[in-house]
Amino acid sequence: MPEARSLAVWRRRAIERMSRSRAATLALLDRLPEGALLTARTQGDWSIKDVLVHIAAWEEEGRRRLALIARGRGHRIVWYDTMAEADRFNTRAVQAARKAGLPAVRRRLARARAGLIRTLKRLPPRALADPTHDLPVTRWLREFAWTHERAHRRDIREWWRTARGR
Repeated sequence: MPEARSLAVWRRRAIERMSRSRAATLALLDRLPEGALLTARTQGDWSIKDVLVHIAAWEEEGRRRLALIARGRGHRIVWYDTMAEADRFNTRAVQAARKAGLPAVRRRLARARAGLIRTLKRLPPRALADPTHDLPVTRWLREFAWTHERAHRRDIREWWRTARGR
């Protein structure tokens, strides 16, 4: 297992990446007209607003997992072993928020990220690489918190370029 010091550095860098990623996402959203964020089927079957709900839902799930680890209950984490299971999670999350307005979704996105960071900061560094979990935090958190978001930003930018005819 890595040293506590290197895990503390990993956590600090992870939080920095999360902050940069969210700033980039918000900057992108601020460049788009509100109508573009609400237009259905811009991102597969989803609107950009739906994608934001999806991002927030996975960050909320990440916070729940970190909280379980903090309580010594990492063995209770539910892992989605197939894309079908992940797709069901995504569908439930997006459907549950369909009636929410864009301001409410933006607030949820902010709360989800803040909660994820707050819970991550509370974990002892060694918990980040605890081998008793199916996957250590250092392996799954990046997907929940910045690489996933970055991929959606790329998709949104590409859709916007195409939509504007460039």
